[in-house]
Amino acid sequence: MTESVSPSPAAPRRIPILAIIGCSAAVLAIAPSLVVFVVGFLPDMALAWWFLLMTFPFTIIVGVIALVITIIALILDIRARRTLAWSIAGLVLSLMAVFVPLWFFTGGFAGGYVASL
Repeated sequence: MTESVSPSPAAPRRIPILAIIGCSAAVLAIAPSLVVFVVGFLPDMALAWWFLLMTFPFTIIVGVIALVITIIALILDIRARRTLAWSIAGLVLSLMAVFVPLWFFTGGFAGGYVASL
């Protein structure tokens, strides 16, 4: 008499929602500065570069929030042994959202480490 072993139902895949939220927040942080950066290359919009000074604080604040969210998501994804793609993408984007404006404010384009504003 053989017993038929029914396969156990597969565990439902958990969506890394926190990592997706962190990645979306990082993209939301970078988008206004990126738009101003692209518009600044137009010939008649040479003064648009000054709008970066207004968008950078928003970028830094939302980037820090996204950084905290993605670090938490990365820790949770590692503990749950899930795919880390969303967490790593959000981490890279939020690090860019925080450190690129800070690099700009500390004179990164001028070559020195002194604020040139």
